[in-house]
Amino acid sequence: MTTQRPGALMSAHEGLVEAPIDQVRGAVLAVPTGRLRGAEAPLVLGSMDDRYVTVSGGPSTFTAAVAGVPLTIEVDRDAGWVQARGQWWWCGRFQVAEHAEGTLVTQQTFNCATGPVARLVPLTVGRGHRANGRGALLRVLEELADRLHCAARPLSD
Repeated sequence: MTTQRPGALMSAHEGLVEAPIDQVRGAVLAVPTGRLRGAEAPLVLGSMDDRYVTVSGGPSTFTAAVAGVPLTIEVDRDAGWVQARGQWWWCGRFQVAEHAEGTLVTQQTFNCATGPVARLVPLTVGRGHRANGRGALLRVLEELADRLHCAARPLSD
């Protein structure tokens, strides 16, 4: 498993969850397996709504399929992150760390493309990465506040 960045950082967003780090880690880093839908799906995959996702493998590397699109999910529990990687260019990571007011949750989007095409990603398929990353963080913060019965808010970015 990779403990380094999987590619060039495109954007990062931070949020604060007013709950102990162990509770937040448990929720963010959880990767259940099976045929899952909605809130059953790993948080790193975002909103599944009525779509099904199939997750297998573990305990640190999983494979997933969302609407036929294959993804790899990696978890580094010691470092406090989980990431989903798919298609040919994209990786989204959630990092959990201690904070004086609770737990800091960071969402990062990486460009995993290599060679000359890597420079084109932000101008083509990655155009919405900043808004999409912020939206992913907001959804996770909302879900954590609901699950853990605590306050959660984005920090300015």
